[in-house]
Amino acid sequence: MSWRSRSYEELPALSVRRGELRRSMRIVTVAWMFGVVWMALVSGDQMRAFARILGFNDMAFGILAAMPFLATFGQLNAAVIVERTGLRKFLFLDSAAYSRLLWIPVAMVPLLLPFPPVLAVTAVLVLLAGSNFLAALSAPAWMTWMGDLIPRRIRGRYFARRAQITQVVQIVVVVGVSLLLDWVTVPDSPETFQGQPMLLWTICGMFAVAGVFGTIDILLFRRIRELVPPPREEAVSGGAIIDIPRPARRTPGSLVLYAGRYLGAMIRELLLEPLRDRVFRNYVFYGGTITFTATCAGWYFWRHATEALGFTKLGTNMLFMVIGPVAGTLTAGWWGRMMDRWGRRPVLIIGTIGTLLSLVPWIFTWRGMGSPRFVIDAVNGLAGATWLTSDSPVGSYLLAAVGCVFGGSSWTGVGLAQTGIVMGFSDGQGRSRYVAASSVLISVGGVLGGLIGGMVAQSLESLQSNPIALGPIRWTNWHVTFLLALGIRLASLAWLIRMPDPGAQPVRYILRFWGLNAYNTVMSRLFYSVRLFGWGRNAREDNDRERPLDH
Repeated sequence: MSWRSRSYEELPALSVRRGELRRSMRIVTVAWMFGVVWMALVSGDQMRAFARILGFNDMAFGILAAMPFLATFGQLNAAVIVERTGLRKFLFLDSAAYSRLLWIPVAMVPLLLPFPPVLAVTAVLVLLAGSNFLAALSAPAWMTWMGDLIPRRIRGRYFARRAQITQVVQIVVVVGVSLLLDWVTVPDSPETFQGQPMLLWTICGMFAVAGVFGTIDILLFRRIRELVPPPREEAVSGGAIIDIPRPARRTPGSLVLYAGRYLGAMIRELLLEPLRDRVFRNYVFYGGTITFTATCAGWYFWRHATEALGFTKLGTNMLFMVIGPVAGTLTAGWWGRMMDRWGRRPVLIIGTIGTLLSLVPWIFTWRGMGSPRFVIDAVNGLAGATWLTSDSPVGSYLLAAVGCVFGGSSWTGVGLAQTGIVMGFSDGQGRSRYVAASSVLISVGGVLGGLIGGMVAQSLESLQSNPIALGPIRWTNWHVTFLLALGIRLASLAWLIRMPDPGAQPVRYILRFWGLNAYNTVMSRLFYSVRLFGWGRNAREDNDRERPLDH
């Protein structure tokens, strides 16, 4: 039975309200609690270690970073399906569930293949490409479905609260997984199949478990009603209804010609038409630019932390998957309220500035950085043993943690604002066409970032043995990708300065508001002692005695 038949058998609703709406929103939150387990198990330092054991080089890591963004071109097909049928539930369920299940074959690659690196690396990349492509097919369906389900007035606060709740689950899983990985890792042994056999099989088991939890996340959405909102003229006129006459005779030449015409019409209607919208154009160019900066240096932060700075798997995962997300969780509510009050564009500008600051500490970290003595003494005193020595990379870790605090908080704000903008597009003309087009066009930046970052890191691999000396700092090919990301991230602000956002306030109003609040707080604290000793009260009493009484 097709997903379309199953959708109609469950009687799609025109709207979901009151008790059913609250129940559906709880299901969306609970489902992602399983989803973050999947995400915590398939990402992090275990993915880097798995790739290194299989034989990934810097270029392969670049391809790995670009792959999720390359797969989003599949959203063009999903947009056409959604616009033709108006149905999304089972399109999302089928494609997303199979996407998560493909992690089980990924876990079986070391069991089924010998270990020539090229063969194992190719098999993993092909399976992950399929998983990412299926996940991309589900994205427009999920976005437009949730856009109809969750009321617009509370979206910012709802997704912020959802992130806060699910981050608790993620932190517990990350800490437990990291401790297990450190326990099975053979110290001072290379990351190869011969050097780390237990580590490889442990990671494979994690990937298999992740496939199960990820599938449960998707299947929970079966309990939420399919929604078919009332037809709107602007949605129909702006929809991605591609109508190309089929060839009368199905010869190979006619089929190739038909495929070419269909692809051309799809690109024209789904990608070029939305770019006429000034708001959409500025947003996707900004999104593509900042996504480029995220992928060009993405995996090299992990490699620099473990292979250059010497952080353990627990320490590395704590940086990227606990400290950063906790900072994002603590500030998510603030970002959500800020977006609901001031608008999405100011949040994007302030969040992007924060992501700039998050890169700076990583540029100035090195393995031999001095460790603060008070930190070593405090940790050893609490532990009752010599856990830390002067050779421990505590100084570098603290500096990297500062960057992760800025990054986790800032990327949370950027992500919430981007979700709000995309859902705003899904409310208006074109609906899923805009969702798919924004994902595809932004992903061009992700693809270019991963490939260019990989080529830069691979071509400058000689810097690993002959780094650039800047005082005590030693810059390698990974630092070059950090600097590249820093410069282009600064340039991405140009797209936001004049991006229209109806109802948004200028950033200078927000800065003025913060300045006044800071001034009032400082002045009230500064003169608190004056009020405490009654000087202000005595002055008011004198004024009252001098003021004539009204009879």
